[in-house]
Amino acid sequence: MAAGPAAVHQQIASQYGSSDEAPCADFALLVPLKRSRDYGTIRPRVADLKPIDAWQEDGFHFFVFQLRPVDVVEHSLPGPPVAVFVMHPERTTPISAIVVTPTPGGERAEVTDLRHPDQRYSAPYQA
Repeated sequence: MAAGPAAVHQQIASQYGSSDEAPCADFALLVPLKRSRDYGTIRPRVADLKPIDAWQEDGFHFFVFQLRPVDVVEHSLPGPPVAVFVMHPERTTPISAIVVTPTPGGERAEVTDLRHPDQRYSAPYQA
């Protein structure tokens, strides 16, 4: 069963140390984000132009976009793949841009840096 936005928020929040009490991200930062090369590489897979989650912490603004699956295997995963972008008001490009894809067992996720797609690592995942 695919996880909804609340479950995705909980997963990202627990991984990055955020909480429901974190202030909302500055949506004005979506303009430079969506103009960035990092966003452009993933744009064809973005399921909705609006982020499914956004918050700020320590001056960094996090935006999470649900992605469309790229193959049959991704359709059967325990949660949707997501792209997570980190912006800072003083920068016109993302600080970080990653894709988080849960593995079939649902206990781990594969994390891919959009700037270095050949460098992947595995992290705990809670759907």
